[in-house]
Amino acid sequence: MKSITRRTTLACAFMIGALAPAFAQNPTPIRMIGFGGATNLPAWVAIEKGFFAKEGLSVTLDRTQGSREQMKDVMDGKYEFVTTAFDNIVAYTDGQGATKFDNFDLTAILGVHSGLNSVVARPEIKSYADLRGKVVAVDAVSSGYATVLYEILKRKGIDKGQYEIISVGGTEGRVKALDEGRGHVAIISSPQDIQLEKKGFKILDDAAAALGDSQGSVYAVRKSWAKAHEKEVLALMRAVIAAQNYVFENREGAIEVLMKRQPGVSREDAELIWKRLTGPGGLTRNAALNQKGVESVLELRRVYGNAAKGGAAMYTDPSWQQRLGAK
Repeated sequence: MKSITRRTTLACAFMIGALAPAFAQNPTPIRMIGFGGATNLPAWVAIEKGFFAKEGLSVTLDRTQGSREQMKDVMDGKYEFVTTAFDNIVAYTDGQGATKFDNFDLTAILGVHSGLNSVVARPEIKSYADLRGKVVAVDAVSSGYATVLYEILKRKGIDKGQYEIISVGGTEGRVKALDEGRGHVAIISSPQDIQLEKKGFKILDDAAAALGDSQGSVYAVRKSWAKAHEKEVLALMRAVIAAQNYVFENREGAIEVLMKRQPGVSREDAELIWKRLTGPGGLTRNAALNQKGVESVLELRRVYGNAAKGGAAMYTDPSWQQRLGAK
């Protein structure tokens, strides 16, 4: 009898051992879409260092051309998660985005950074005063980082009626507009801001330093999808939080991933970018939402005639953080 029991136990152990690799080889696929730039580093780390895999997820991160395309793709069901400017969540929830959706239900569940971007101008622009009568290049006129740039210009004495505004899409579109001379100033993320500076373009300001507290990019998910996929949402959150903290705690590992994902970036520039990402206005530890920054974004929308219809709870869902802590 003991011999039979032992053989049965060994057989079960063998079966479990045999099945384990199979489970490991069949993670849940998750599709994410975001903008270009080094602020994707936590997501890249989560992919490259196995944080997503540890949670049973296989995550891909695609680059969008702009907020209009990004929101359409997620609402069409092509992606489960997005990284985007918090202002985009507010604008589209309020029906003020570039495209209208009757069932728009994206909500921010984690923070990426607190406004980490540069105000970059063409070489002939020596100061803010030179921007009067010039062209401001933005992703979308009424959402994203456009209101951030409007407010910075206002604080520098340049009112909204004193410049032209063109919509050119995401970071690549704004870089191209500056390069071609169609735009004279734009909000640009790293490493493109550093690369432009080396070509003679001028970094007028760090957006976070110029404005103070602001909620920059966030991780967001559709409420309808999240309700039916709690396990996947919590798994992704755990991986993102671990990866975001890894960037702070493992400088060499983070720089290694950054250089792999941004092949044209030198070691020197990678170190500068890492310092910016982990410095003031950069990535938030534990991928936390910046509550003061959230309120600042809502106030900016009120100032520029795009008044947010509700408070923070209309655009963020802190209950996910609470559920994560309860697990």
